[in-house]
Amino acid sequence: MAGTQREAALVRLLDTITVVANTSDDLHQAARSVLAAVCEVTGWPLGHLCVPADTGGDFVSSGLWVGPIGDFPALREVSAAVRFAPGAGTIGRAAATGQPVWSRDTATDPLFFRSRQGRDLGVRAAFAFPIMSADGVAAVLEFFSLRPAEPDESLLRVMASLGYQLGRIVDRRTAQATAQAGRDRMRQIIDTSVEGFVSTDAAGHITEWNAAAARMFGRSRQQVLGRLVHEVIVPERYRRAHQVGWAHFLATGESNVLGRRLELAGARSDGSEFPIELVIWATRENHGTWALHAFIHDITERRRAEQALREAYAAEQAMVARLKELDTAKDAFLSTVSHELRTPLTSLIGYLEIVADPQAGVVEAAAPGRRMLEAMVRNAARLQHLVEDLLAITTLSTDHLEIDAAPMPVGEVIEEAVRLTGTAVRDSGHTFQVFLEAGVEHVAGDRELLVRAVGALLSNAVKYSPAGTPITVRASAAGGRVAIAVTDAGAGIGADELPHVFERFYRTRYADEHAIQGIGLGLSIAQAIAEAHGGTITATSAPGEGSTFTLHLPGAPASSC
Repeated sequence: MAGTQREAALVRLLDTITVVANTSDDLHQAARSVLAAVCEVTGWPLGHLCVPADTGGDFVSSGLWVGPIGDFPALREVSAAVRFAPGAGTIGRAAATGQPVWSRDTATDPLFFRSRQGRDLGVRAAFAFPIMSADGVAAVLEFFSLRPAEPDESLLRVMASLGYQLGRIVDRRTAQATAQAGRDRMRQIIDTSVEGFVSTDAAGHITEWNAAAARMFGRSRQQVLGRLVHEVIVPERYRRAHQVGWAHFLATGESNVLGRRLELAGARSDGSEFPIELVIWATRENHGTWALHAFIHDITERRRAEQALREAYAAEQAMVARLKELDTAKDAFLSTVSHELRTPLTSLIGYLEIVADPQAGVVEAAAPGRRMLEAMVRNAARLQHLVEDLLAITTLSTDHLEIDAAPMPVGEVIEEAVRLTGTAVRDSGHTFQVFLEAGVEHVAGDRELLVRAVGALLSNAVKYSPAGTPITVRASAAGGRVAIAVTDAGAGIGADELPHVFERFYRTRYADEHAIQGIGLGLSIAQAIAEAHGGTITATSAPGEGSTFTLHLPGAPASSC
């Protein structure tokens, strides 16, 4: 009968501890109840709770005792003073192994080192069992008897089971602390976010409202919590649509706005509206009802920037259109003036040539008069060349230039360009050296335009090289293309100016400093002709080393020649 009563007492103890483990969230309170229950069942007068030390892996007394500990001052003082290292003493052994530990006689048991402190502790037997959590031993409970006692295996088995049940309290408290830390961290993130954050319950009442939302809408958290969201942030003209949409979602679980980035209007506390961008999502709460959440961004500045960009773009387009009009007017003006100048200038040059010709006998002039007539002819020819350049630059573009392409020998193009340039500069003393490499045969193009392009390169070389120096023209062929390179021994061009030499009306510093004739159109015309033929033109130069301008043109197929 005694055994049956003992088993019934252990069952009641197990039931008591199970209730404590399932209902308590505080380990110390639960430990007090467990210590009292075990003391009552076992008849052992003292129970004690040991917990992990703040630092290291040792265990120390928590100061929690159940029973007449006042009658055992030595035990309390020694227990409070020592630290139980892993494996040391009954407490350290239970903590290290995770199993209950029994000391038959504390006075003679070497494991119970507290009895060797030179003081009578007043107890003779002890047992301890660990409280096991998911992270390991969370605490150790120990009990004392006034007399030596043999191990009670059934009691130890029950204590081992109880240790794991009590560990659920620690696990539950840890989970709660972790969850709370997560909530606190999330609230801190939300509260410090630059985006407004708003949450509502299923009825639309505001449950969350961060600092950014307060600044954005001009309403504090205290002012809006519990109020209907559509009355707080939705402009009046949109409130009905908001309510209908939310009611439809609650009824069907369907929405065409959730999870999308939307641009809408928000309402401030004074009724004024401003543009917002928001993302809305819904979650199921613990009780199964829906909650609505939104991150909101005030896009007033972005809208202003977008408007400024649109206005700047419109102004730029208007400026481009105006510049095009001016460019068209300029081309028309140049074309008209050039045409108007060309006819009388041609007539003037013709008459000057007749007057200057001594064989014609129109005017008989002495040497000084003859030089004057020759100067007039040269300057008239220079003016005619300028007019021709102005006419050419208004028409020579790949958009408008019509190419009468036909195969022609490269040598003939170079020969004619050299002849025309040589006639114009016969007094400069320059010589032209022409080299045609093997394989150079024909190009496909407009003969007159190609002669003009090569002539522009030759004329440029004459202007920028010392009188009497040779000018080299070299033609080569490779990869189905023909290259005509004109090289002079002039002053050269600096690296900062070289990229600009093909621009209209560009003149180098050397040209300005040495008053070299021309208005900077020759190379631009040559480039326009090259591009109209599907070719390119390049320039290489260095100060003091002369320059090379190369015309790259498509070669004519042999079958078409």
